[in-house]
Amino acid sequence: MSKTTTINNTDTSTANHQQAEASDTGKDATGDAAGDASREQALATELELVSLLRENTDIFSRHPDLLADMQVPHPSGSATSLIERQVEVLRQKLKLSDKRLCDLMDVARDNERLSNARHELAIRLFAAADLEDVISIVLDLLRDELCADYAVIKLLTHGDDQSSGNETGSAQPAGRYLDSRMPALSNFKTIFEQRSVICGKPSEQQKELLFDDDAEMVRSAAVIPLAAGSNIGLIGLGSKKAARFTSSMGVDFLGQIGELVSAAVIRHQ
Repeated sequence: MSKTTTINNTDTSTANHQQAEASDTGKDATGDAAGDASREQALATELELVSLLRENTDIFSRHPDLLADMQVPHPSGSATSLIERQVEVLRQKLKLSDKRLCDLMDVARDNERLSNARHELAIRLFAAADLEDVISIVLDLLRDELCADYAVIKLLTHGDDQSSGNETGSAQPAGRYLDSRMPALSNFKTIFEQRSVICGKPSEQQKELLFDDDAEMVRSAAVIPLAAGSNIGLIGLGSKKAARFTSSMGVDFLGQIGELVSAAVIRHQ
C-alpha cells in the first residue's frame, strides 16, 4: 500500500513538472513569435524605405536639409574619421546659424512692432484735444506695448501754479504735478541733466515719488525725461518683475517716445 502511494505521488509530481515546462515553453514560443513579428515588421519597413530611396534618387537634391540630420559613420576602427568629424562640426555650425537667424528674425519683428506703435502714437498725439487726452493716450500705449504694470506721468510746476495745461480750469488729478523746487527731485538729477532714459532698479526715493502707493510693488523701472527747452516732467514705467527693465536693455524707442510726448505736452500748455 505504501509503495502504491509513493508511485502515485511521483507520477503526479512528474505530470505537474511537465505541465510547468509546457507552460514555460508556450510562453517562450509566444514571446519569440512576438519578437519575430516585430523584427519582420521593422525589416519590411526598412525594405520599403530602401525601395522608396531607389525610386527617388534625387530626394537629397530636393530636400538638402535631410543631409544635416543623417548619421553615416565611416569605418575607421576605434578612431573617429576626419570626414565624420568635419561633418559633425559643420552640423553644429548649421544649428548655431539657424538659432542666430531665428533670434534676428525675432528682433526684427519686435522692432517692426515698436515702429508701428511709435507711428500710431504720433498720429494720436496730433489729434489730442487737450493735455488730459495726451496723458491718457500715452499711458495706454505704454502699458500695452511695453507690458508695464504701472505707468505714470509727472509734470513739473513752479510753486503752487498747477494750472499749466489745464485749459478748462478743471481740477487736476492728485499727484500729477511736482513742484520743480522740491528736494526729492534731486534723486533724478542725472536724468534731468543728461536727458537720458534710465532703466533698472530704482531707489526707494525714486519709487515713492513716481509710483506713490504702488511703490512697494515696483521691482524694476524705466524713467523717461520730458524736456522741451527746459525740463517739464518725467514718465515712469514700473514692473513687478526685476528682469523687465534692466540697465542693459535698449532705450532708443523710449527716448523717442519721450520726445513725442514732450512736444505734445508743450503744445497744450
